Amino acid sequence: MRSPVKLLVLSVGLSLALAASGTAQTPKPLRVTIPVIGMNFLPLFVAADKGMFAKEGFDVEIISTSGDGPDVDALIAGSVQFTVSTPNRLLTSYEQGKPLLAIMNMANRNAIDCVINKDVAARVGITENTPLDQKLVDYAKRAGLVPQQDLQILGVGGGPGMIAALENGQVDVACNTSPTTDLMVKRGKAIMFTHNSIGRDPAYDDFLFELLYVRPDYAKANPDTVRAFCRALLAAIADIRDTPASDQLPLLRKRFTGVEDDMLVQTLENLKPIFRRDGRVTPESLAKATKFLIDSGAIKSGAPWDAIASYEYLPK
Repeated sequence: MRSPVKLLVLSVGLSLALAASGTAQTPKPLRVTIPVIGMNFLPLFVAADKGMFAKEGFDVEIISTSGDGPDVDALIAGSVQFTVSTPNRLLTSYEQGKPLLAIMNMANRNAIDCVINKDVAARVGITENTPLDQKLVDYAKRAGLVPQQDLQILGVGGGPGMIAALENGQVDVACNTSPTTDLMVKRGKAIMFTHNSIGRDPAYDDFLFELLYVRPDYAKANPDTVRAFCRALLAAIADIRDTPASDQLPLLRKRFTGVEDDMLVQTLENLKPIFRRDGRVTPESLAKATKFLIDSGAIKSGAPWDAIASYEYLPK
C-alpha cells in the first residue's frame, strides 16, 4: 500500500521540477544609454519600473552619460544595444559614413526649455513674455546672431552642475529638460526663457526630438529583440498618456528626487502630448530636426529618410 504513495510523491516532485525548469527563464540583459535624467525619458523608466521590459523577457540597465555624445558613442562602440537621445548624432554619423538607425520616435516635440538668470534678464530687459525672435540658441540664429561669436555656448554637464553655474553667474542662460528647468525657476533665481515643452513655439511641434537609436547590424541580427524593445516602450507611452499624472507619483518620486510632488505632477501633465503613441519617425519630423541642426551649424546637410529611419521594428 505504501508504493503508490511513494510513487505519487515522486511524481509530484518531478512535475514541479519540470514545471520550474520550463518557466524559470533568465531575463535577457540589455543596456540603453540616455544623455541626462529628464522627464522626457519617462517611457524608459515606466517600462523598467512597471514591468513592460520584464514582460518581454528583458532586464534593462538604463545608463545616464551626463551629456549627449558619450551616449551614442557607447552605441557605436557596441557596449550598449540601444540609445535614446536627440537626432544630431543620427545625422552626423551618416555624414561620417557610420549610419545609425532611428527605429522609434519617442518624443515628438523639442522639449528643451531654457531659463535665464533673473539679474541678467533684468539687465538686458528680457521677461518671460519677450518675443521669441529676441531670444537665444536657435532664436539667436533667427535674430541674426552667430553662436560662439555673438554668444558662447558651453556644456556644463547634468542638472546639479547646471543649476550651480546659473545661480553663481558662470552662465547667463541654461537649457535642459523638465523637471530641472522647472526646479531652477522654483528656486527663485531664474525665469523661464523658452518654454518649448508646453508648446509655446509651434515651430517645434511634430519635431523629431528624442528617438530610439540602434545599430543597423544589431537590428538585422536581432530583429525580435528590437521589436520587443519597441513594443515595451510603446506600452509604456500608452500607460503614461492614459494614467492620471498623480497616479504616477510613486515612480516619479523614485526617479526624480528633490522635486516637489506638485511640480512632478504638473510637469508630467505638460509633457504627456510629446510622447508619440505610434512611435513613427515621420519624414516631416525628421525634416524639421534636420533644418534646425543645419541652421544651428551642427550639420552641413541632411540624409534620405530611408537611409537612417525605418518602421520595420514597430508593431504592425
